[in-house]
Amino acid sequence: MGSTRRGWEWYVCDMSTLEEIKAAAAVLKPDEQVELFMWWTQSDAFKVRQLAALKREISIGIEQLEQGRYRTFDDTNVMQLAEDVSKSGRKRLKDGQ
Repeated sequence: MGSTRRGWEWYVCDMSTLEEIKAAAAVLKPDEQVELFMWWTQSDAFKVRQLAALKREISIGIEQLEQGRYRTFDDTNVMQLAEDVSKSGRKRLKDGQ
């Protein structure tokens, strides 16, 4: 059981620590939210998770290369690649992903 603060009022509820942090972050001013985000992204825990994710992605890429699953790009088709990536990004934004 945790205690949560909304404005000046404290109350007791059944909340996980993560839920408490999310609730507290939701009432922060935008500049305080940015400061919290910067603190988290500079933490060792965050860096370890990001490095592990990067290593997984690199491993997948190496495996794909070894299996011959890649495409080469040159001056004639790189603009099409850029357009495809741009379209995909806009679609993801539109779909809320």
